Amino acid sequence: MKEYPYIFYPECHPIEEKLISSKNNRKGLSETFFEIKFLKYFKKYVHKNVVIDDGKRYPFKPDYVLHIPKYNLYIDIEIDEPYSLRGNIPIHTKESDDELRNRYFLERGWGIIRFAEVQIIKHPQLCCKVISEYIRNFSNDHIWLEGFQEFDDLEIVRAWNREESIRMAEKSYRKTYFNLLKTIKIAEPCITILIDGIYLNNEIRDTISVLEDVSEIQSFNKHVKNSLFLKQLCRYLHHFKTNKNLGDKIFIELAIFVSNHHSIESYSFDSELVEINNYIINIFYIRTHDFISFEITDKIRDEKLSQVMLIADDQAYPLLLENLSETHFILVRNSYSTKMPVHMNYAPLDQIIESALEIKYY
Repeated sequence: MKEYPYIFYPECHPIEEKLISSKNNRKGLSETFFEIKFLKYFKKYVHKNVVIDDGKRYPFKPDYVLHIPKYNLYIDIEIDEPYSLRGNIPIHTKESDDELRNRYFLERGWGIIRFAEVQIIKHPQLCCKVISEYIRNFSNDHIWLEGFQEFDDLEIVRAWNREESIRMAEKSYRKTYFNLLKTIKIAEPCITILIDGIYLNNEIRDTISVLEDVSEIQSFNKHVKNSLFLKQLCRYLHHFKTNKNLGDKIFIELAIFVSNHHSIESYSFDSELVEINNYIINIFYIRTHDFISFEITDKIRDEKLSQVMLIADDQAYPLLLENLSETHFILVRNSYSTKMPVHMNYAPLDQIIESALEIKYY
């Protein structure tokens, strides 16, 4: 009996595929939820609602295609449900049905990752870790796993047979985790924290380098933990208008941008969803192959973000920020030297990093 995640590596070199739009673009509830995390992590490489243009009248349609041209890597990412919501019909119970589909992609030089639906709803971030591990294993590029140091591995789910699928439908098994979606339904963020990961990582490295020579310090972490980092940042959030948008909670999004050519090994994701006082902070880690300053500016403009805490310091930012007059900023940067505009609101970064390193003094 197979187990999820169900993983296949390519059996041959892929041919260059032409992907075309699929006519049937419906997405299930679980897929829509998973996209919140998945598209943030891999947005430059994800294709949805596409099929391979191979001349077939009824082509196989992947739930998602992950294509990384640098590695000549195609991955078919599938989400398997135990039964259909309409009619409670057992699905993904016959090895032969999925095997035919798997064989089609493997023979074209694609990889395959199949998740159980319950996994992508309960643990979307850990599923992203599985995908990142796959890319690392395929490319031997360890940069893809940075940021996941303290995340647990995804819990294995045993595949179901037809009889088990029928029993699951009778007990409305899928509704048990769909109810979870209602509990953690993500609202539009009231405040957005955007981080230039290269700048942040350099600041963490510099702080660690200084602290190593301080005799008063007994021990400290080699990584900044995001939960402690955010606890320090929250002290400055009262400067924003914070209308509650998750019941009695204030929803915040944190996005860390890191170039594919740089590292962020000094930052540790000890949690993907941090709750501090009245704030719920949803955390994303975004790999990009463009200039981070442009990526951040595009996000602010495209999503019409009105309240932004920006952690950055680069001479490219001042001119870009001037064109975002509708956005209220708090800038977090080094206290001693900066290339950022002097007339804006600032929070010092050095104290925040030092606190997030869990320093112990004699």
